[in-house]
Amino acid sequence: MKNLTSSNYFSPDANKSYWSVSQFKEFDSCEARGLASARGQYHREETDALLIGSYVDAYFAGTMDEFVGEHEERMFKKNGELYAKFDQANKCINAVECQPLMMEYLEGDKQTIMTGKLFGVDWKIKMDVFNGDRIVDLKCMRDFEPVYKEGFGRISWVEAWGYDIQGAIYQKVVGQNTGKKLPFYIVGVTKEKVPDVTVLQIPQPVLDTALKVVESKIDRFDLIKTGEIEAEGCGHCEYCKSVKVLTEPMVYESEEA
Repeated sequence: MKNLTSSNYFSPDANKSYWSVSQFKEFDSCEARGLASARGQYHREETDALLIGSYVDAYFAGTMDEFVGEHEERMFKKNGELYAKFDQANKCINAVECQPLMMEYLEGDKQTIMTGKLFGVDWKIKMDVFNGDRIVDLKCMRDFEPVYKEGFGRISWVEAWGYDIQGAIYQKVVGQNTGKKLPFYIVGVTKEKVPDVTVLQIPQPVLDTALKVVESKIDRFDLIKTGEIEAEGCGHCEYCKSVKVLTEPMVYESEEA
């Protein structure tokens, strides 16, 4: 397709032509849901938690006018007052602005788009901050505590939410475009009553390991995306439940058996 811009970056054509970090993570979580999302047949619900994070992102990206235009009904009461849930978003913003180091790491070009080819497929990335010396992503999350992930137990929030994979792909695509292997940082703030803050560099060995994970899975995912093999559903996500078809009764088995 034509060059990617902020207006067509999330378009169906762009999602069909390119892989992205979010699309890879969707497939990795549930192949069936990932395929449905890529085809525009399933759209993740924008919860209040996601909306608050997007509000913080828009503030620091300088795109608040566009954000308000798209979400005005969910932001403002009939009397024009901002809904209370955005008080937490403003607390997060204030917590970041009070930290000179965080503001320093948020300096640079905002929402920079690049494309590249990794493992035989085309990728697109959209960086929160890019200044030629580092890659920075702004994260607004519940907290910095370890997260339980089925099959893995409690693991770091960095790996639980796939931020190591994001950093690895961003670094590789940026390297193809600039010839530089740049460090990847997270500027993070929590949605706790008193927001916690961090500026965190993801070490190179962690990024290298994450990239190997992508390499080991992308061939299968791309064959699914292009319709050459069938996707497998996880069986328990919202999408899988929405398309579930019962064909025969199940036999109850006691967990104590």
